[in-house]
Amino acid sequence: MGSHTVLIGYSTRGRALLAALCGDGRATDFTVIDADPERVEQAVLDGVNVVAGSGWSLRVLWAAAAHVADHVVVAVTDDAMALRITSVVRSLNETAVVITVVRRTELRDLIEFLGADHVLTADQADEWTLTAAGSAFEHVEVPDLAWVVAERAVRSDEIGCAPLTCGHQVLAVVRDGRRVWAEDPAVAALRGDDRLLVLSSVPVGD
Repeated sequence: MGSHTVLIGYSTRGRALLAALCGDGRATDFTVIDADPERVEQAVLDGVNVVAGSGWSLRVLWAAAAHVADHVVVAVTDDAMALRITSVVRSLNETAVVITVVRRTELRDLIEFLGADHVLTADQADEWTLTAAGSAFEHVEVPDLAWVVAERAVRSDEIGCAPLTCGHQVLAVVRDGRRVWAEDPAVAALRGDDRLLVLSSVPVGD
């Protein structure tokens, strides 16, 4: 039986992770998601099935069959986006093995809370895939931020709106004491007594 894997982020590191999964037999069929036109073009040149678009978009994830995937690898270079994508993937697919790569080790508990089965720091991912990659990994400088999940009230101008129209930082809605993922149709229209779980960041050292 084949094993479908979705890779979100066709970076050098993402390609190495995919190669490692294919090399040990865990991925026999795969699809790549990436919003960067150059990476999409590279995937096409490599003969890879690719869906262009944001990894947190339900439309894009459905097009890549992430909802029925056996493995989903989140290998984007931005930790905030990795958090967001992990939560959306888990809300869409409860059984997939989700592997998320982050820069900061402090994010492990938060990523696992949002649905990742395996959390790798960039260094751990590099070590795991060193043999499969056969090339140097890219290193992207981004600001050091501490990411936390915060809860806030729904603003008056958000009542009646869909949660995802309130910004990609919105992860879930707390309604009647129950957490519901932002993509769930049950919370398609926000109520005044809802509360939102959102990503919040502060520069490290502040």
